Amino acid sequence: TGGTGADAMLDFLTGSLSQFSQSKAQQNALRAPIPGLYVQDTYHATSRLVLTAGVRWGGQFWPTDYFHRGTVFNMAAFQANQHSAVYPNAPAGTLFYGDAGVPKNLTANKPWQFSPRLGFTFDPVGDGKTVFRAGGALIYDETNFFAASQPNYNPPFSTLVTNNPVNAPIDFSNPWSSGTTIGNPFPMPFTPAANTTFAQQTQYVVYGPNFQSPYVAQWSASVQHLLGKGWSMQINYIGNKTTHQPYGYPLNPAVYIAGTQNSSKTGCSTMSAASQASIAAGGVCSSTGNSAARYRLTLQNPVQGNYYSGGGGGSSTTEMVSGSNASYNGVVFTIEHRLSNSFSMLANHTWSHCIALLDNPGGFNSTAVQNPDNIKADYASCGFDRRNIFNASIVAESNFPVKRVTGYLVNHWELAPIFRATSGAPFNVTSGVDNSLTAVGNDRPTVLAGALAGSVYSGARPSPNSSQNQSYFKPVATLFTQNATGTFGNLGRNAFVGPKLVNLDAELSRKFPLRERMNVQLRLEAFNVLNHPNFANPSTTAINSSSFGKTTATASGTNPRIFQAAVKVNF
Repeated sequence: TGGTGADAMLDFLTGSLSQFSQSKAQQNALRAPIPGLYVQDTYHATSRLVLTAGVRWGGQFWPTDYFHRGTVFNMAAFQANQHSAVYPNAPAGTLFYGDAGVPKNLTANKPWQFSPRLGFTFDPVGDGKTVFRAGGALIYDETNFFAASQPNYNPPFSTLVTNNPVNAPIDFSNPWSSGTTIGNPFPMPFTPAANTTFAQQTQYVVYGPNFQSPYVAQWSASVQHLLGKGWSMQINYIGNKTTHQPYGYPLNPAVYIAGTQNSSKTGCSTMSAASQASIAAGGVCSSTGNSAARYRLTLQNPVQGNYYSGGGGGSSTTEMVSGSNASYNGVVFTIEHRLSNSFSMLANHTWSHCIALLDNPGGFNSTAVQNPDNIKADYASCGFDRRNIFNASIVAESNFPVKRVTGYLVNHWELAPIFRATSGAPFNVTSGVDNSLTAVGNDRPTVLAGALAGSVYSGARPSPNSSQNQSYFKPVATLFTQNATGTFGNLGRNAFVGPKLVNLDAELSRKFPLRERMNVQLRLEAFNVLNHPNFANPSTTAINSSSFGKTTATASGTNPRIFQAAVKVNF
């Protein structure tokens, strides 16, 4: 970002920065056993009832770095100003393998993980035309090696150092000349010396001391029935619940301090004397410009807390917590006609609902929830939750009762359309401003009284011409307002649903026999036959933006109508 703030492009061209980050090369050397033992048996209780059961043992042994790199964070040690015996210059609270109570893999192993499974198949009549099936299982997830590698990159092993001085700008030709206490720390040795100096405002990503393995309890039930003449139907119920899903918790968010500074510079009493002195009399204690002075660890210990980066973004100090849950329930109705009488058909409709704290990001080194101290406020529909999904495909061959030249021309053509229609996907609306003044950056707005009583959608159709594009919502002023300073909005996550998706593809083909072992195949394929535009969700990252609620892009993976033809000679 621009160091002067006057013109971002000019700052970029002149090398004037407000922040500079640099990291040592990240190297992996993780080692972990992944044991497994599985026992299963199938029991034919009667000619119509079959039972199956099994159990799997798969203990969770968290990966260990071969060179014993990695750190943990102990809040009690930080508050007691306790330092590591391995690296004495490390900030208080950061401990290493070799310090008392720190295991090689930085968290507790879970060796007694058992996954039971049970299922049955039942034919109530015994004629093979109707079958009931049901089953359930508890399944533990495998070790996430990417997450396990995160603590290994902490200082002093692969330090990400951010120079974010109070008095910007930074000179790009010498970005370590101001704003740091140690100067330029690079290059760094592969094996850090015990007296290594640690930089301030550096990111740490750590496990909790008792990180749990996520597991899924899943269950299903179905009934299948033959209707005769090639037709069959099936109804499936599928459900699951995920427990101990990990997420990123910010260890060092900014703390909102209410009030204003008095003339004696003691009005913002929880801040350090230096931070208070920087606030003019009558100025507010909390602003987006003094987040660093209000970071939680800095308020507790101004010297040691300043070693930890703050906020909730991708470079913040974060603890990976296994404390989230998710659930899914769905019903699928399927009808099928097997190939006979020159056609086959398969159609299904799915109604489902997925609820989660957040969509699994893969990495947990940033904060995705609005208020980390109230994660339940973020339980909502999953981002990929499409409540209704309909699919239908048909393969039909022309077979008219005509012969000779007419029959040769019109018969044996194969038409295969595929139709798909889905509900819109949920999307999130955010304030676009750090009104909570926590530096987490996920604030949602406040809903006006009665705004959600009726439809919030305008009914306007998106346009590829942004100047003519209308908002997907009714006027923002009738729906939302910015959340009050120091608070979070009451709008839920993923509270709205985007445009529906409709698509039709089709294929027309025919083989023309020429000789006994030679034929020519013609094929014409069309994607998005109707040329129907499927739009992406609107822009909703800032309610005060002029582009809020507008959609100018199509949904990912969709295209305008495309034709392609091919001729194939077989001999």
